[in-house]
Amino acid sequence: MARVLVVGTDIQGEQALLQRLRLASALPDGQVRRSQDLDDCDLLVIRDTPALRNAAQRMRQQRPRLQCWIEDIGGQLRDGDGHQDVLDDGAIGRALRRMQLAPEPLVMQTPAPIRLADGAHAITRLLRERLPLRQGQALLGDAGEPLLLMDLEHDQAVLLQEPAAALVERLADAFEGLQLDALTPARLQALAGERPRQPLRPLLWQWAQRSRHWQALDERLRGASVKLLRWPDFRVLGHDHDGFRLCSLLLKRACTVEECAMLLELPAAAVRDFIHAAYLCGYAQLQAAPATLMMAAGGTRTDNGLLARLWRHLRGSERNA
Repeated sequence: MARVLVVGTDIQGEQALLQRLRLASALPDGQVRRSQDLDDCDLLVIRDTPALRNAAQRMRQQRPRLQCWIEDIGGQLRDGDGHQDVLDDGAIGRALRRMQLAPEPLVMQTPAPIRLADGAHAITRLLRERLPLRQGQALLGDAGEPLLLMDLEHDQAVLLQEPAAALVERLADAFEGLQLDALTPARLQALAGERPRQPLRPLLWQWAQRSRHWQALDERLRGASVKLLRWPDFRVLGHDHDGFRLCSLLLKRACTVEECAMLLELPAAAVRDFIHAAYLCGYAQLQAAPATLMMAAGGTRTDNGLLARLWRHLRGSERNA
């Protein structure tokens, strides 16, 4: 079908021109039709005036696929590209028949992804911001390879690589080189397809505990206490008895790594692994440690006094609760 928009003439002139085009095309009825929309036409025919020529030139700059013919005062048609040759009925017919061919499909380019975060520090900060707000969808990738879909709004994950244990190890090892890109809900659904969804936080917890890319956070922990904001999802703790003990302690008061290790008789490395996971999942926040406790934690001669003070504080908190 050839859709023709005629500009600059009256209704009678438009009808006469369309009838001429239909006859010249030798196409079945209805294949050369009048259009009233510039964005829904194949051919623009204008009267030969300076104003319409300028307007047509601007229109074609915005719509390169649009063909334009110029009708002079005598009714002759010329190509709007500047050719002065008059279009006879044969040339008109050939041009209109070419418009019947299906246009080449437009190659829809996937828009460039919006990068949210690069590397361990930036990804951790963004997840800590978005998880409590239940906001957004994202794709986690490694060197352009998609690994994990995150539906932060519903606290769900879709694995794009299997098995889960191998994916967790890869995320842990490659944490510093990972990228997080924004997704629309529709794009997330398209990428997820029929893959099952699973809880997001347990996956983040395992990833954080296995990763060794926590140098920046560990440096901050040297001068900070950790406070748990709420109980984690019980699925992240499973049968981790020490994890439950750390939760109970850090929900009552903020403690340094050293304080947790002394009070619960745990290795400092195990305490740090717990804090890494709680921090990534948004369950924990850091607070400046009191100077007296920091100084006491540095000397073995005062360890017993520090321990006694901590227990007194905890017992007092329980009585006041």
